[in-house]
Amino acid sequence: MAKLTKLITYAYLREETDLPQNIENDDLDHKIYRAQEILRMLQGDEFYQDYINQFPNFTTSSYSTLFPYVKQYLAWQTYEYYVVMANYKPTRSGFRVHTEENSVVVTDIQMSIIIKDAKQQTQQYKNLLVDYLKSHSIDFPLYNQRCNSNLSGNGFHISAVKNKSSFYRHHRNCNCGCND
Repeated sequence: MAKLTKLITYAYLREETDLPQNIENDDLDHKIYRAQEILRMLQGDEFYQDYINQFPNFTTSSYSTLFPYVKQYLAWQTYEYYVVMANYKPTRSGFRVHTEENSVVVTDIQMSIIIKDAKQQTQQYKNLLVDYLKSHSIDFPLYNQRCNSNLSGNGFHISAVKNKSSFYRHHRNCNCGCND
């Protein structure tokens, strides 16, 4: 992974999300990188690159006023990525669950509640960020409003489903005797 300009600090991430202090910073780097890639998708590449290049000494006040929204979103998106893998550690022989003598690993049901909560928080801060960008779009000429479809994923959706039975139908004058 190339050297990443992190828009949030480990201290801010821990403060905003109540992430424990004993988690290694190295365990968070890739998750911050992934969160910033989602931010890049939301902002559009040109805007994101300009934003990163000006960080931390923003030359426009609009970038400075946007920063609290960006930080909060990145912290929660990073936390969401952390929580999903919190109980597992990759090793060269596969993923392992770490346990200690005085603790019990959370159940799948408990973990799903924790993950759901993290996803809801992330979505809330993503919505606040995008709403801010939309309502102040005149201040952000590089913001690509076509990225709005990325709020709920990659913009892919099924627009129609072909009836299978019509696929196998014969056409008129097919000479099979179906009289279609």
